[in-house]
Amino acid sequence: MVSPTGIVYELGTPPTSTRFSQTGALYLTQGLINRALELAFLGIEEDSTNPIHYLLAGLAYTRLEQYGEANEMFVEAQRIYPAYELAIEPERESAWIELFNAGIAAYAQEDIERTIEAWEQAGMMWGLRPDASLNLATLFNGEERWDDAIAAYQRVVVGLEQDPVTRILSPEEVQTRTDLRRNSEDRLTQLLLFRERFTEAEPLLRRHLEADPASIRVRGDLAATLHGLGQDAEASAIYTGLLSETGLQARDLFNVGIALYRANDYLAAADAFERLTRLQPDSRDAWFNYANSLFAAESWKPLAVAGDRLAEVDPLGENSGLIAARAHLELGDEESAAAGLNRTESAPIHLEGLQLRPSEGATTIGGRVVGNTAEPGTSVRLRFIFYGANGAVGTQTLTLSAPPTGRRATFEVSFAGQATAYRYEVTSRPNL
Repeated sequence: MVSPTGIVYELGTPPTSTRFSQTGALYLTQGLINRALELAFLGIEEDSTNPIHYLLAGLAYTRLEQYGEANEMFVEAQRIYPAYELAIEPERESAWIELFNAGIAAYAQEDIERTIEAWEQAGMMWGLRPDASLNLATLFNGEERWDDAIAAYQRVVVGLEQDPVTRILSPEEVQTRTDLRRNSEDRLTQLLLFRERFTEAEPLLRRHLEADPASIRVRGDLAATLHGLGQDAEASAIYTGLLSETGLQARDLFNVGIALYRANDYLAAADAFERLTRLQPDSRDAWFNYANSLFAAESWKPLAVAGDRLAEVDPLGENSGLIAARAHLELGDEESAAAGLNRTESAPIHLEGLQLRPSEGATTIGGRVVGNTAEPGTSVRLRFIFYGANGAVGTQTLTLSAPPTGRRATFEVSFAGQATAYRYEVTSRPNL
């Protein structure tokens, strides 16, 4: 038996009509589904090697909307007689359509539990159409159900690696599926890295690298994965190769620096971040990561210079001030160390946990304000300066209310534009 797409099926055990299958098929057409199912099982009891009864049971279960049982019957029918895939595929696709639409209706009614159930069953019944599983992945991501999102993306990738057996896809359909599989694999890989599931991420990254050997991001991700798997020699070789390249963009240098820092190669990480400070000379995050890498490497001389610059772009950062003071102290410059400590300890408030979060229409900085010397409730005004590839793109003023000493409160400041870096300065502070 050969499919329209050229698949040659093993013979297996071909189906044979029986009194059970003939009568059951008749009941099925008349809508007597339960009676058809009973006859299918009577046929299985009499001859468990005849695939026709399993097919009949699968058809009955789909009409009863018992999709788990239907899937089991279809799998068994196809195991006995592989060419049954030609008859089963249209049934699976029809069930998928019903389940996908049921999920859409449930989602419109904000019934998330029923939505998930319908779309998971859709993916089980027919994985070649990715929409249901892609929707699930998006839903699970929004709920921070990372492992469930990973499973959904895995179903998408597996389904997109297959083609239907009952019809030939057009070149445009093939290209669309190829692009979607590549994008889904990329999202899957990033989630696997986030969850530190390195064993699963490695083969995907190696496949991506084979397809795009020049990709800096893929090489960096593979190196981080190899480090997570304890394969440090290969990881270091990749990192060294990345740092030897010229023309790395800011995002590339940031990713390489983070990966090197996580691999405990602090001097190499400092090299990456130092190059980043040259591209983004006013970036608080670039100087913060550069200084922290030097601190971890105990490289005090360059840290003294970097720490002083960090204090300029992160004037209320307690850790930033302490890092700079420590560097001066290690170099024997007690006067500069004392001045830095005094500046940090006398700050009205401290800022910590700063994160730049770009989105399609805006750029947001979030973090925490920590009470220090200012009286609780007094105001401290800051100006955030946002930068793009060609310099400053705008500013935003933020007034913070000082919490009690040692207490924390979250804050956000947003800029209505795209930015890749920022710094801030204190424009007014309470009289202490």
